[in-house]
Amino acid sequence: MSLALVRFWQPFAQILLCCLILRAIPAFFHPIFCAFAFSMAADSVPHNESPKAIAKVFIAVSAGMTLGVPLTSFIASNTSLEMSFIFFGALNALSLLATLAFIPSQKQEQKAAQKEQFKVLAKPIVWVSVIVVMLLNGAMFGFYSYMSEFLLNFTQVSFNLISALLLIYGLSNIIGNFIAGKSLVSAPNATLRIVPLSLIALYVALFFGGGNAWGASVILIILGIFAGVGNNMAQFVVTSPIPEAKELANGLFISTANIGITLGTSLCGLFISLNGSRFVVLAAVCLVILSIIFLMLRGQILKDR
Repeated sequence: MSLALVRFWQPFAQILLCCLILRAIPAFFHPIFCAFAFSMAADSVPHNESPKAIAKVFIAVSAGMTLGVPLTSFIASNTSLEMSFIFFGALNALSLLATLAFIPSQKQEQKAAQKEQFKVLAKPIVWVSVIVVMLLNGAMFGFYSYMSEFLLNFTQVSFNLISALLLIYGLSNIIGNFIAGKSLVSAPNATLRIVPLSLIALYVALFFGGGNAWGASVILIILGIFAGVGNNMAQFVVTSPIPEAKELANGLFISTANIGITLGTSLCGLFISLNGSRFVVLAAVCLVILSIIFLMLRGQILKDR
C-alpha cells in the first residue's frame, strides 16, 4: 500500500521540485540585477546626486511590481496562464536587449578591487547600517505582507476594494520614490528622522482608525508615500557611508533588505496569531522603534569618524 502511494505521489513531487527550481532561479538573479542597476545609476552622476539617480531605479522597480501583478492577472484571465508567462518572458528579453545596447562596458581598472571593497566590512558603521535596513524593511514589508488580511478582517472591506487599495498603495510608493530622490539630496538627515517617526504615527493611526474603510484608505495612501521614501532611505543608509565600495554596498542592501522582510513577516505573523489582524501594525511599530535606536547609533558613529 505504501509503495503504491509513493508511486502515485512521485510524479507530483517531481513537478513540484521543478516548479520550485524554476521559481528559485529568477528569485536568485532579481536582486543581482537590482544591485547592478543601483550601482550603474550611482556611477552615472556625481556622488552627491546619486540619490536622485537611484530614485529613478526605485520608481521603475515600484512601477513594475505595482503594475505587474494586475497585468499578469488580466492576461491570464483573458487568454491563458501560458500567455502571461510568454508576455513576461518577452519583457525580460527586451530588458536584456536594452542592457546590451545602452549599458556601457565597465572598465575594470576604474573599479575598486574586490579585495579592497571587502575591507569596508571591518567598519562598525556598515553593520549598524545593515541592522537599520533589516529593521526598517522588516516593518514596512512585514505589514505589507499582511495588509490584505488586515483590510479583510479588521477593516472588513470587499476584495475589490482591497485590490484597489493595494494598487493605490503601490502607486503611492512611486510618489514616495520621487520625493526621496529630492529629499535625500537636499536634506538627508531630516529625511532619516522624519520618515521613521511618520511611519510610527501612521501605523498607530491604523491601529486605532483602521476599522473605518475611509479612514484606512486615507492612511494607507499616506503610508504608501512614506514607505516609498523609506525604501530609498534604506538604500541610502547602507551606501552613503562607504562610497568607495558602491557595488558591495548595493549588494549588502539587497541582501539585508530581504533578510529583514523575512524576519519582519515572521514577527508580524506571530503578532497576528497571538492577538489578531489588527495587531500586525504594532509589530511594525516595534521594528521601526528599534530602527530609530540604531539610526541614532549610526549618527553617533558618523560624528566620531
